[in-house]
Amino acid sequence: MKAIAGAIALAAVLLSGCATQQGYAQKVYGWQGRDVNEMLAQWGAPSSQITMPNGNQLYTYRVAYSQEMPVQGGYFYSPWAVSGGGSVYYSCTTNFVADPKTHLILSVSFDGNDCVAPQRK
Repeated sequence: MKAIAGAIALAAVLLSGCATQQGYAQKVYGWQGRDVNEMLAQWGAPSSQITMPNGNQLYTYRVAYSQEMPVQGGYFYSPWAVSGGGSVYYSCTTNFVADPKTHLILSVSFDGNDCVAPQRK
C-alpha cells in the first residue's frame, strides 16, 4: 500500500514539475493585443468585471482551493517520526484590461502560487 501511495505521490510531483509560472505567463501574455471577445469565449465568465475610471474594462478570474496533505510516518529507520499533515492553500488571480471601443486587450497581470501552466516550446 505504501508503494502505491509513493508511486502516486511521485507521479504528481513529476507532472506538476512541467507546469511553471513562466508557462502561465506565456499563456496569458499571449492575449495582449487580441480581441477580448475571443478571450471571454475561451476563458468563460470572469469572477468579476468592473469599469475602470478611465473607461477601460477589467476582467478578473480567481481560482482558490485548499489541499489536505497526508500524514506520513512509521519508517523502518525512524518508526516514531511523523511528518506532513495540515493543508496548503493555492490561488491564482488573473486580470485582463480591455478597451471597450476597440475590444482589444491592453494589459494582463496575474498573482498567486497556483498560476502555472506547461511551457510552450
